Amino acid sequence: SKQWYQRRVRADKTEGRNYPIGSRLVCNMLEGAGADHVVTVDLHSPQIEGFFSIPFSHLQTTALLAGELKGRDVVLVSPDAGAMKKVSALSELTGLPFALIHKERCPESGGISRMTLVGDVRDRGAVIVDDMADTCGTILRAAQLLVEQGGAATVEAVLTHGILSGGAVTAIEREDCLTSTCVSNSLSQTSNMNLCRKLSTFDITGLILQELTKFPC
Repeated sequence: SKQWYQRRVRADKTEGRNYPIGSRLVCNMLEGAGADHVVTVDLHSPQIEGFFSIPFSHLQTTALLAGELKGRDVVLVSPDAGAMKKVSALSELTGLPFALIHKERCPESGGISRMTLVGDVRDRGAVIVDDMADTCGTILRAAQLLVEQGGAATVEAVLTHGILSGGAVTAIEREDCLTSTCVSNSLSQTSNMNLCRKLSTFDITGLILQELTKFPC
């Protein structure tokens, strides 16, 4: 089996007339290259599953994270509407309260124009949960909002896929409002952890191996 990172995983819709859907194009290429089963973990856009005509296994880290978070005195935080489903599922499994950050983007630049906290995190530990972090702009802005306006005592981030492009690693290390960031080992973080004391990983190898054992040899 091959492990790969779908760089167009967020290109789940056309960018305009006569433009292809990037993820659909990559899915077609994988099938054309001979792939007969796809295994993914915490897919950013679940609709991508419909782009394949071969067997597809979409694994979730929800139960794994619930085991780590259950019993802690923290508030789960969704940094945007897209992460709300995962955070809600974690809340049900752990019994922990949750809060939501409503994010608005500038139509012209695509940058974040405003973030609004919905929920109470005052004097509590807050744990931001999301499926991926690329430049970490959303995560860092969310941490600032939780501390400066929400009054959170501490802010951690738990993210499945740590892409951490550009200056993300340096930004995490320098951001005083963010206590720690934990990402899975879906992508190697060895060099990043050498540069950032706040960065750690959790292991999803067992989750994937459990699924692979179901495949015929």
